[in-house]
Amino acid sequence: MSSASSGRRGSTRMLLAVTAGVPVVILLMLLAFLAPAINSGAEDLPLAVAAPAEQREQLTAGLEAAAPGSFDVTVVDDADAVTRAVQDRDAIGGIAASADGIEVVTASGAGSPYAALLKNLATGLQAQAQQQAGAAAATAAQAQGADETQMQVAQAQARAAAADSVEVVDVAPLASGDPTGAGLTSIGLPLVFGGMASAVLLAIVLTAAPWKRVIAAVSIAAAGALIATVVLQPWFGAVDGGFWLTWAGLTAGIAAICLTLIGLHAVAGYAGFALGAVVMMFVSNPLSGLATGPQWLPRGWGALGQMLPVGAAGTWLRSAAYFDGRGMGLAPWVLLGWILAGLLLVAVGAWRGRSRAENRRDGGRVEEATTAGEPSTAREGAGEAEGAETVAPSAGV
Repeated sequence: MSSASSGRRGSTRMLLAVTAGVPVVILLMLLAFLAPAINSGAEDLPLAVAAPAEQREQLTAGLEAAAPGSFDVTVVDDADAVTRAVQDRDAIGGIAASADGIEVVTASGAGSPYAALLKNLATGLQAQAQQQAGAAAATAAQAQGADETQMQVAQAQARAAAADSVEVVDVAPLASGDPTGAGLTSIGLPLVFGGMASAVLLAIVLTAAPWKRVIAAVSIAAAGALIATVVLQPWFGAVDGGFWLTWAGLTAGIAAICLTLIGLHAVAGYAGFALGAVVMMFVSNPLSGLATGPQWLPRGWGALGQMLPVGAAGTWLRSAAYFDGRGMGLAPWVLLGWILAGLLLVAVGAWRGRSRAENRRDGGRVEEATTAGEPSTAREGAGEAEGAETVAPSAGV
């Protein structure tokens, strides 16, 4: 009766936990998808600017007036420094102004919104340059006593010349086989699913061999990443970067997800799987910035996403695909940290499993020894009783 009551209480607690926990998970999922979608946009985007002092002040004032709060301007020495900042992914773009004109440096590989934003910015700068050139030409023509027709001709010529003074240079263009960048964006779900599905299958198939699960997880990650890289690069031509660097990033991403889930299962069972799945699918994936780059996400959300496996893998892959491996930042170390955390959890689970097995064996030995000792004691007691009965008749005689 006591055991049945305890079972009913345990079932009630589990029901209450599930009833309270599922709405919390739904809330977290909604926040993870909805908050970035609504609040994403241009805010404090890092922009490198090189220009003479007077022109620089005019540029920064114009940027703030045209798009308040959109850019966080960093002043660099010259046009080469602007290009390096963009190629190293320290800035999403840049502006280099000189006496010869204005160069707007973009990187389509950094994310789809930035190139469009900077091209619009270049269009605005071009219109401003044309307006200023036309006004200057009109003033000069008027000073020389030109008539209305001559002034209009001078203005038109000045505007045409000014149109060529603004140039847009893309230092990290998208692949010709994937001009929209959809290939890299679409890798998020296969990355997450590959890690999660392999973790579940390995936990089911290799129930009593934790380190075999680890070896199998790494092997599956490497093989799956190889197939995905072949599809992305030689097959569809979606990326033009280094093949093996792209493969390494995919391998590290899948392995980080898979080993983390295997480790959580080792210490918490299927509840660990559930926790890991929620984090990877409904937190890490929407905060990864795969489609836009992390700078486009709300402040704090993008930084959090880069500390999770999908975001770190996305940064690695974008750097490998479009920037020759530059600008990875902490991404390799983040993935390594998740891999090591997964291995640590697997080790803890294996140690706890051995401890439980030893306790069961020790308990079995004690029970066996106790059971084996009972007949001996009974026989001794029976012998004593028999001796007493033998002595009693002798005394009577």
